[in-house]
Amino acid sequence: MKKWDVVRIYCGFLKQPHDKYCICICPERRWFYFINSEPPQFRKARALAISIENYEAVFLNRVSYVDTTKVEKNLDTDSIDQAITDQDRHCGAIMPTIRERIRGAVGQHNVLTEEELSLIMDM
Repeated sequence: MKKWDVVRIYCGFLKQPHDKYCICICPERRWFYFINSEPPQFRKARALAISIENYEAVFLNRVSYVDTTKVEKNLDTDSIDQAITDQDRHCGAIMPTIRERIRGAVGQHNVLTEEELSLIMDM
């Protein structure tokens, strides 16, 4: 798994546990952005979210959203390991245009830590 790769990870901690499409931000730290089927609930996060059209990512079947204000850092290690070793859970890297939209949104807010910001903005 490399930075900007998308992998499906089972998230048992969710209210309704299911697989989530996750964009890898840092493979070493195992930090991710979730790809969500709905925009973020809170106004500021919603304004700073990016949308991904289904034609921009072949694994999506509808418009989806990335909340650029929240990096997922505490996913279950076993679930990540299982997703990494199962090639059927690998979806490939996101398009450069999506990466740039994420970076553009992240550059507009001061929500992330300096470390998170640095990892996302670094090529």
